[in-house]
Amino acid sequence: MLFAIGQLIAGSLLLLIGGEGVVRGASRLAILARLSPLFVGLTVVSLGTSAPEMAVSISTALEGKADITIGNVVGSNLFNMLVIIGFSAIVAALPVDRQITRFDVPVMIAACVAMGVLSYDGNINRIDGILLLVAMVTYFGISYRLGKEKPSDDMKEFVEDVAGAPIESDSLGKKAVAVLLQLLILALGIGALILGCEWFVAGSVTFARHFGLSEAVIGLTIVSVGTSLPELVTSVAATLKGERGIAIGNAVGSTILNILAVLGVASVVSPVGINVLCSIAFIDVPVMIGAAVLSWLVLRTGHVVSRLEGVLLVLCYCAYIVYLLIANDAIASPW
Repeated sequence: MLFAIGQLIAGSLLLLIGGEGVVRGASRLAILARLSPLFVGLTVVSLGTSAPEMAVSISTALEGKADITIGNVVGSNLFNMLVIIGFSAIVAALPVDRQITRFDVPVMIAACVAMGVLSYDGNINRIDGILLLVAMVTYFGISYRLGKEKPSDDMKEFVEDVAGAPIESDSLGKKAVAVLLQLLILALGIGALILGCEWFVAGSVTFARHFGLSEAVIGLTIVSVGTSLPELVTSVAATLKGERGIAIGNAVGSTILNILAVLGVASVVSPVGINVLCSIAFIDVPVMIGAAVLSWLVLRTGHVVSRLEGVLLVLCYCAYIVYLLIANDAIASPW
């Protein structure tokens, strides 16, 4: 049991370090491409911070642990929408860009609803996964057109702090070296994510069996929180730096990508698709859809997320966790 706890801790640290490395490299490369802060948060940074979810979901899908795979996606999305936005707002009230409420959050709600529809028959197969990946490419294309603009000075300062170096270079040679350095950071980050996810999944399964918890509950709680740490760290850091577009964009973008990219790839690589428990399809996924609608209402009211609203979102997540622990036996029931 102590070994399993060690695996969980070591895996979480590697996931956090790997996600941070991916965020650093991806953010700097995006700024060199002169993209808007909101676009960076919604796509590039959220791609980097969703890498742990991707690594864990692919690993568990290939190993036939569908409960952890689907639980990781749903749990991570709830953590993104309730805890990350909520905790960031508690740190400092978050002003909301109108593009978020008019385009990105409706896309997030649509993605959650699509997951609910695809889960209805108890299996998300390869064709479903391909459809999700096509939707992801479409979303990226539209987001790129909306977000291709010169980054702000605040955004430059934020990325310089994250990357540890200024984004402007005196010569083409220095810029090339900077790009290579960020690519190296990306590669090391991905390597840490792969190793970390293997340790984390192994430890979580042992932990689940020892305490009698179902793998679905472990996926919805421990695994999803562990793989969402990069999003939390990035959003809080962005909030403290005053770059609120990244804080909200990261949470919303990661939620969208968890469904379209993570679940899409996992269902494509899995030989039998992703089997979905009845309880997840008819309880947890609807809760996720409700959280998406709630976050949209909070973001839309006054186009600012207040500290009080942040507390409300975090309390909603805590209530959900309490429900999971109480209903553990029901969640473990077969389809």
